[in-house]
Amino acid sequence: MVRIRFLRATSSTPTRTLRVLAVAASLLPTAAVQAQRAPIDTSATTPHLLPTAVVEAARLSRYAVGSRRTTLDSVAVNQLPAGTLAEALSRLTPIYLKNYGPGQLSSITLRGTSARHTAVLWNGFNINLPTLGEADFALLPVNGATRITVQPGPASAVYGNGALGGTVLLSSPVQWGAGWRGQAQADVGNYGMRAGSVENSFSNDKLALRTAASYREGQNDFPYQERTIDGLVERRQTNAAYRQWSLTQDATLRLGQHGELMGAVWLTDADRRIQPAIGAANDNAKERDQSRRLFAGYRHVAGRHETGVRMAWFEDILNYRSNTVAQSNSRVRTSQIQADHSLQLRSNLSVRVGGEAQHFAARVDGYGQDLTENRFSGYALVRYDPTSTLRLTANIRQAFIPGRRPPLAPTLGGEWQVWQHDTHTLVLKGSAARSYRVPTLNERYWRPGGNPNLLPETSQGYEGSVQHTFKPIPTLSLVTELTAYRQQVRNWVQWLPGDTVSYWSPRNLRRVRAQGIELSSELGWQPGRYTLTARAAYAYTQSQKVSGYTFDPDPVGVQLPYVPLHTVAFTTRQSWRGWQLLTQSTFTSFRYTDASATTFLPSYFLLSGSLGYTFTTRSTWSLTALVQGFNLTNLTYNSYEARAMPPRNGVLSLRVSWR
Repeated sequence: MVRIRFLRATSSTPTRTLRVLAVAASLLPTAAVQAQRAPIDTSATTPHLLPTAVVEAARLSRYAVGSRRTTLDSVAVNQLPAGTLAEALSRLTPIYLKNYGPGQLSSITLRGTSARHTAVLWNGFNINLPTLGEADFALLPVNGATRITVQPGPASAVYGNGALGGTVLLSSPVQWGAGWRGQAQADVGNYGMRAGSVENSFSNDKLALRTAASYREGQNDFPYQERTIDGLVERRQTNAAYRQWSLTQDATLRLGQHGELMGAVWLTDADRRIQPAIGAANDNAKERDQSRRLFAGYRHVAGRHETGVRMAWFEDILNYRSNTVAQSNSRVRTSQIQADHSLQLRSNLSVRVGGEAQHFAARVDGYGQDLTENRFSGYALVRYDPTSTLRLTANIRQAFIPGRRPPLAPTLGGEWQVWQHDTHTLVLKGSAARSYRVPTLNERYWRPGGNPNLLPETSQGYEGSVQHTFKPIPTLSLVTELTAYRQQVRNWVQWLPGDTVSYWSPRNLRRVRAQGIELSSELGWQPGRYTLTARAAYAYTQSQKVSGYTFDPDPVGVQLPYVPLHTVAFTTRQSWRGWQLLTQSTFTSFRYTDASATTFLPSYFLLSGSLGYTFTTRSTWSLTALVQGFNLTNLTYNSYEARAMPPRNGVLSLRVSWR
């Protein structure tokens, strides 16, 4: 839905437009840059009063009602601007990330699915590696975006291929008219940890710019214990050092009263040693990961119509070396274009139709040849609000891939505010969807073992939620949400050793059922100058193979490897007269480490926290000193089998902010 009202007319002559473009060009780097707009209340049915010449557009999430969405606490995330998405998600949510060690590979598990079943979108474009089909969350810096949202479950099919388990959305909404503001932070910690970050932004009613950069390194030479025939022996971790940096540039420029030009650049570079398994010989493995992401787009809003065109170009490079592997190089270039048109048919009815095209060009040593592939998809989305308390969506997406037949992917969703009192609000939510995942390039073309005849994985999923809001007084609120879901994935791809050959090969062997319950409650209290925010979240996740072929050696009816049955996260944030106190605690139950459910890793409870004080030196400047502690109980644990994790450790931070 698009709601636009101009408070006063403004000049949009070509001369003035050219002057605005010239100013923007002088402030931006060579590549185009972007930042998205602040969200609007999509459930409202009355016009919004907007600043001069504002172009507001409906977000794609507007057509994904009925499903759970979690946006990370921006204040808590701001404590680690040089940190990674893996750190933010693992400390602030009950989501389980399989972590091979600090700075090492970190892959996500959403609702009992694998990492390749979660789509990661940056400005609406999927940034998962086409070769692996997933994103390494240890390579995604927190300050690459200003908003991090997780949407698990069926409605994620709205965002395209690969979202069987859910979607992680990275965006940078603009706060128009904010002027200059920014911050710089320096961190120093145990085991050679050094980090720094800087972020600066500017916006008026025409132009918005944001620049963010971060750098971090660590030796990771922490002590750990190894069990031998002589008992526990303390050793020092070797070959686990890392160094990575990131640079982000976003910009949005308003063109007259109806147009908006967007652009973004996101560069990341990581050079890391690969931490050997406990008890294994050090083969001096190392890996270099580089990503270059460019984005540009234009949107035009006039009356009841909105048209948008967006383009993106990615280059992902992965180079691996070790004593046993002389070299393994990979470079994939992805070109994408998206176009859509929205129409407000009535005040409570809107539709959006669109399509996208992708071109992959891969040069991977493991393929033995250069590969190219084209993918296309089209979609239609409908949002209908029959009453002020009922919101409905019906969507459909169809992909077109040469030589393959991805299924039609429909999505239905609804939200109904069944009760509203002075202090209570009760909302029911529900959604259902069919989604799919195209096999990765590695699964089809790796030599030896790739299987070009793999079928797409398909999924049918359902979820229902009840959300209750209690607000007895303006300074106190409690929001609780309970969600139940059920999902079945067919043609689940699994790598297995060959029957007559020595190498492994992927096959469509399984039908997997994932079902569970998610419960969260968030308390907000602000009596005077004291502020408290507390959030508790629990997830029960059952993910099992329910059928397979006779030559599949894995049993039916047991929990899949590295899917914990129970996860809990409890966070608090308190502030008073310049003091800030954050606590973060998570519980992860035991996880099987093999498909036959014979070996497992024990459960663990992690406690972290930070204490800081802000000195206001001037009305526009402030200085914050911060002490952060991790694994405060000094627990010995493993996120992944035979991969050591650090004991108790801390970080000292100093942050300067201005506005």
